[in-house]
Amino acid sequence: MTSGRQHPTEPAAAGVPVVGQGRSLLSRPDAQTHVVPLPMRSRGLVSTAGIVAQGLVRFGYSVIIGRSLPAGFLSATNSAISTALLASLLWPTSLGAAAAKFLARESADPERRAGLMHHLGSWCLATSGLLAVAAGLVTWLWLAPGQAGTGVLVGLLTVGWSTYTYVRSAHYATQRVLRATVGDVAALVVAVSGLLVVLAAGATDLILVPITVGYLGYAVLGWPRGRRTVLSAELRAEIRGFVGWGVVGSLTTAGFLQLTMVIARQTGDLRGADAYAAALTLATPASMVSSVLSLILLPALSGAVGRGDVEEARRQTDLAHRGLIVLIGAAFGALVLGARAVVDVVWPDLEGAIPVLQILLLASFLLTSATACTESLNSMDPTGPRTVGTVRLVGFAVGLAVLSVSVGTGSVTGIALGYLCGMAVVGLVPFALVWWRQGQRWRGFTVRVTTGCALVGGLEAAREQWSPHGGTDLVAVAAFLLLWAALFGGETARILRPGAGDGGTRSGGEATP
Repeated sequence: MTSGRQHPTEPAAAGVPVVGQGRSLLSRPDAQTHVVPLPMRSRGLVSTAGIVAQGLVRFGYSVIIGRSLPAGFLSATNSAISTALLASLLWPTSLGAAAAKFLARESADPERRAGLMHHLGSWCLATSGLLAVAAGLVTWLWLAPGQAGTGVLVGLLTVGWSTYTYVRSAHYATQRVLRATVGDVAALVVAVSGLLVVLAAGATDLILVPITVGYLGYAVLGWPRGRRTVLSAELRAEIRGFVGWGVVGSLTTAGFLQLTMVIARQTGDLRGADAYAAALTLATPASMVSSVLSLILLPALSGAVGRGDVEEARRQTDLAHRGLIVLIGAAFGALVLGARAVVDVVWPDLEGAIPVLQILLLASFLLTSATACTESLNSMDPTGPRTVGTVRLVGFAVGLAVLSVSVGTGSVTGIALGYLCGMAVVGLVPFALVWWRQGQRWRGFTVRVTTGCALVGGLEAAREQWSPHGGTDLVAVAAFLLLWAALFGGETARILRPGAGDGGTRSGGEATP
């Protein structure tokens, strides 16, 4: 991939007007306009900025509330947000993924694309409305008994997040990456500044209003313009199957994570629930690199498979897997070892968040590290979505079983351990399947990754023994990063080199770093 090339997956249809990224800021997605794609490297950078802004919304909310309001507010707010996000995973979130796939695939047929925008948009509005009612009732009757206002706000947030997810995916599918990122930044500003105004006014009952307005505003201003057309029964069946398995995958990973927050809140330990909310807030943004990789990797893999170039798809999988592990391994390892220092800076009075944060970081590493393999299964194998969905369902069952046993102790740490066990299945099984099916030469690389993980455990044990109250955290982080760099210096140079990845998988042995 050369950074100066345009994205190859979406050619302009004959007679369709072509606009640049700047002009696309002024228009909503539609089937009659083609947006000139950003170069691949620029697309990755702009996408990363948008995902960082997206992650900062909830992070900013948690930091401001956790440092400004009494115990219980942080976990109550995060539990409400988690309920809305969990409800959206029951269908609308996967509709967003369907928009990203099918709107991009049908770029050469404006009429069918317009029909898809109308079909998917109508489906999104209908399901998000029904799920909003359900989420509001659950909040009113169970999570916050008798608090009708909170139930209404959770319902509105469900609609906001559901429609935001669909519209954002439509922006990416129609190459409006810059507009999507500008919208993410605007939603961040609205949510955080609005929260500050609400707190200054002492209106704590309206805490959820700013974040809801941010997401709803994004959706309303960017709603795709579609047109009612007749879609073939085959296409509608394909969409239903894709969305159905997507729901299974989303519920058993992202949904499971949100569910753990709700369960932590229901333990009755407000201090422990606040600690869990703090840990969840700190762990989530670090895993968002997988979203960036998915936005870049899936089109490349699908394009190679569509051309019949399976070897190129295998090569891209190899490069993406190695690159992702090297980057996130360094990040997650440093965060695990520096967890105490991070919590001391952000929430100095929530020391109980430290072990929970370390467990959630490890779970997020396992989930994120499988992104390249998961997307490879989805793009190279017709049964890939079913395989991925089944693996995630098994992981969810395992995690829920462990959580059910652990939660009886009353400790939120047991909840985190249940999630970790589930993500171990979700992360390791796709890796093993791709390694076996594609004949990837990852043996030596996997040994080095395992060695790096053992280094984290060894350094953490040594730090606990020699300095249990802190003081050597940064030393441990620095030592780990130096050792990690020594283990993977060759991969790092290969990834950064122009034309990286040409070595791929070779018949004579493991790919050369």
